[in-house]
Amino acid sequence: MPDSRPNVLVLMCDQFRADALSCLGHPLARTPNLDRLAARAVRFTNAFTQSPVCAPTRHSLNTGLYPHAHGVVSNSARPRGELFTLAHALSPLGYRCFQLGHMHWTDPDRPTGYEPNASTPDLWRQSQPQEVLARRQWECQDITRRTTAGPNPFGAERFWGHHVAANAVRLIESAAGQNRPFLCWASFTEPHPPFYPPRDFYERIDPSRIVLPAQPPADAPPPHERILQMRRQWQHLTAVELKQILAGYYGLVALADSFCGTVLDALDRLGVRDRTLVVFTSDHGDQMGEHGLFLKFVMREASVRVPLLIDAPGRGAGVRDELVEHVDVFPAICELLGAEIPSHVQGRSLAGLVDGTAAPADWRDAVFSREADKRMVRTRRWKLNTYGGEAGELFDLEADPDEFVNRLGDPQCAEVVRTLMDRLRRWETA
Repeated sequence: MPDSRPNVLVLMCDQFRADALSCLGHPLARTPNLDRLAARAVRFTNAFTQSPVCAPTRHSLNTGLYPHAHGVVSNSARPRGELFTLAHALSPLGYRCFQLGHMHWTDPDRPTGYEPNASTPDLWRQSQPQEVLARRQWECQDITRRTTAGPNPFGAERFWGHHVAANAVRLIESAAGQNRPFLCWASFTEPHPPFYPPRDFYERIDPSRIVLPAQPPADAPPPHERILQMRRQWQHLTAVELKQILAGYYGLVALADSFCGTVLDALDRLGVRDRTLVVFTSDHGDQMGEHGLFLKFVMREASVRVPLLIDAPGRGAGVRDELVEHVDVFPAICELLGAEIPSHVQGRSLAGLVDGTAAPADWRDAVFSREADKRMVRTRRWKLNTYGGEAGELFDLEADPDEFVNRLGDPQCAEVVRTLMDRLRRWETA
């Protein structure tokens, strides 16, 4: 008799902007497979990462804890104590739990509950010819990786994401053959730099449709000094070079979509699609020229807002605009599958929102993010960013959604700053 317990597939991309879906009307995005998923999923329009860098938010997604609780507050920090992950929560129910790709565990010796990673960088390298590895080494030089873009001479099958997708399909087939429910966490690096997709993907982006983002007006109050420092590495780029980076990024978005499609197609082929809970998200976004910045590391909307799609068996599609966080994914999956939610989890389950019910009256009115000594608290209207414990930027998102005008020095906003600083303190001590 077929096992009726739902499977779980988490598709995760690195540095995938919240707006980088063609179903949202983005002029450069080419995402037919994720569009197909969005058509049957619940899409959360106000989903936010716990950190605008990789490791902290990946640990938060897998544990339901904020960075200050699990201890991974930067890409180099290690977790405190044991890690109780989603795999630990589902294993007692008989789930096979496998991981693939860029998981970014900062303590590789700490048990995660998953089977050994079936698609590590080393395993990918062992499968590639020397000329592919030499090209990758050139692309990953710091200046090349951060400030240039263009076509890669090799095809999609030479990218790590192809290795991740192929091995995800292999393991899903294995679990299905064993008649066992599975948790498959497939984590793709694309569209993370270097911004060099295969030539055919790079050339899908029409240069005539690339419009560089608007920049703050000349009379706008200056951003924090750290933002000004970050901008300097891209100030020398011409408009042509900036557009090349955008073309490279959205070529990688299309490539990531194709890898996600490979795994989704396998579910259809194996006949398990309708009993598989599918989650798609990203660890953080990318500035893509907004505020004169690329990459992440900042608390701007382009970096901290993330895509989040949840397609749960037996639930319909929909759109929710509540403020939600990555820590909410862990308890949502547990509740939708009937697994116990550990009492220490700090997120709030999204299961009710996926079911289409109204949000509880006490649903959160703010989201939080942290990376090293930078912190953010964001409500519907206000965003406060702190640096080294000191308030550095305040934005009125209703009047200034582009975050061009820093209101921190406005006397009329003094009480707002005091209130939000208090909320940050309470968040990290709760």
